[in-house]
Amino acid sequence: MRTRDAIIAVAARHFDTDGYGHTSINAIAHTGKFAEGAMYYHFPSKEAIGNQLLSHWKRTVDETVTDVTAGSGSTAAEQLTAIFTSLAREITADNNLRAGMKLTLERFIDNTDGFAHWVDTISEIVDTAISTGEIPDTPTTHRLAWNLCAGTVGAAHASASLGEDIDLVNRIGDTVAAHIKSVSA
Repeated sequence: MRTRDAIIAVAARHFDTDGYGHTSINAIAHTGKFAEGAMYYHFPSKEAIGNQLLSHWKRTVDETVTDVTAGSGSTAAEQLTAIFTSLAREITADNNLRAGMKLTLERFIDNTDGFAHWVDTISEIVDTAISTGEIPDTPTTHRLAWNLCAGTVGAAHASASLGEDIDLVNRIGDTVAAHIKSVSA
């Protein structure tokens, strides 16, 4: 299991910094000093590694949403803020998770349910808030879940590609606050 986890960790670092499309199995093997046989024993392809990271991301989203919303008397805005703050902290601390999140929008991998799953999960909170009148029923509010998820991925990509030493939790928090304010005004 250690080799499998090490392969995932090395691949996640490459996917996070170089992108999925610019990372080869050879680069992962070379960086991690893995034998080719060990690589293919644990993962038949680069896509299989990516799918593992995507699965981890989806589980984390589901667990975070469940933890925040379970028995919550909080408003939708408070729940969404808590969810995205928690996810921001987790992707800041866990490179594997950050890579999985970025893979939700990676065009070179079959991730048809990665980003959609995330948006659908957040949409349930937004739709409930619309149906109860907590937030207005407008085209902007119906796009809120998509905008929050896309903004989170965008903040993570921009932070990494600009090489800034900026607190990603604050960047994502600013993005979430701006979107929530725009639908609450």
